[in-house]
Amino acid sequence: MQIGRLVALAADLRLTTERLVIRRVAERDVATAIAHEEDRRIMRWIRDALPRDEIAARVRDTLGPWGADDGRWLVLTAAASADDAMLGIVCFRVTDRDQETIEIGYRLHPDHQRRGLAFEAMTALITFLFGAAEARRIVALCAADNEASWRLMEKLGMRREGLLREHSKLAGTWCDELVYGLLRREWTPPID
Repeated sequence: MQIGRLVALAADLRLTTERLVIRRVAERDVATAIAHEEDRRIMRWIRDALPRDEIAARVRDTLGPWGADDGRWLVLTAAASADDAMLGIVCFRVTDRDQETIEIGYRLHPDHQRRGLAFEAMTALITFLFGAAEARRIVALCAADNEASWRLMEKLGMRREGLLREHSKLAGTWCDELVYGLLRREWTPPID
């Protein structure tokens, strides 16, 4: 995996698709990003509610440099190409340098779901990670009850590799999580 190249490209990362621009979070996105993090419809499957000041600090942290430190997410804005309005985020983190593994994540505002935008964004991101970064393996996790998320992973060609029982706590309840994986040699960008 080309960590140095990944870090260098991350500073000004910009991917374009037919309908989206995937780019670093900018100051103009902060208010929208905070609103998304406070919206339980969006965050329901990701984490429990946090205090506003903690959310604001998390969002502001996404504006700074990223160094591919194991476990630290690079958060990117998924914006409409027509007006650059933030629709959601896509993100990734290096989970294991030695195993050349990157974890991906995504979320969209409900007003923009069920139109293939997450599929479009993640296809571009996965293509980038397998191409420019030369990742060997990409993984993603989701709550087992989050059918929309695991269906997207399957549509992207990811394989269900496991079930982590009572792995995360959401709304006071321990939830199972599904683990999906994809190897670079398996990647053929899917057609929507």
